[in-house]
Amino acid sequence: MGKPLKQYVAISGSTGFVGKNLLKFLIQKKLKCIPVLRSDLQEGELPPSKCSCFIHLVGTGNEIEDESFEKVNVEITRKAIDICKKSKIKKIIYFSGLGVSSKSTSKYFISKFKAERLIIKSGLDYTIFRPSYIIGNDDYLTRNLKKQIKKKKIVIPGTGNYIIQPISIKDACNVVHLAINSINFSKKIIDLVGPEKITFKQFLKNSTNNSNIEIEKIPSKKSIVYSSSHKKFPYSIEDLNILFGNFEGNHDKLRNISKIEFTKIRNI
Repeated sequence: MGKPLKQYVAISGSTGFVGKNLLKFLIQKKLKCIPVLRSDLQEGELPPSKCSCFIHLVGTGNEIEDESFEKVNVEITRKAIDICKKSKIKKIIYFSGLGVSSKSTSKYFISKFKAERLIIKSGLDYTIFRPSYIIGNDDYLTRNLKKQIKKKKIVIPGTGNYIIQPISIKDACNVVHLAINSINFSKKIIDLVGPEKITFKQFLKNSTNNSNIEIEKIPSKKSIVYSSSHKKFPYSIEDLNILFGNFEGNHDKLRNISKIEFTKIRNI
């Protein structure tokens, strides 16, 4: 018997934290990965038609001059859908955000919800993941904390008693790999969250290994003001919307569909 043919998968956002790790993981699983640059999406460049799945990771959590939420999170998703149809790619996997819903009020969450609706109405098979913080080497939250630790002070906006459900990057990659082919993930919106809930305050304390790092609590209203008026404030307004939203995901659903053993917070 000859060697089985490799499965081809297109990935946008492959240079980001999740994308880089997912690319490496899928290659180890013997998939052929085709990176799709943001410029390719904007110009309508098509990946090979032999791709069976498009993993769409391009997005932005902060608006800057020409990078509005509408332009990046919504319009580029629209183009990703068009590319899937033109390339005859039948499945799209999309990373939205934990807490996104029809009742969302933040501009970021609204843009993610719009992108979700485009995908659902596209006629493509899909899996939409709503991730909590994905933790691993050089993730966004860890980089933020390391910068603060270097300054010997960590800022906690508000009480710090709101909940997060971090998931390890390895587990996230494993779940996405399963979702590429498994019918159990077909046409579903799934919270991509870890098995444990922890307060943000406790998570930060664990991250400092209980060392003598100063911890400063800044009231919620003042934190919101600082997020837009202080360039060095470590949290953007959208960071605060996510944290203060106190969103809790349905890990049981994820575990039952994936059938994998998830990493505990202490081992991430």
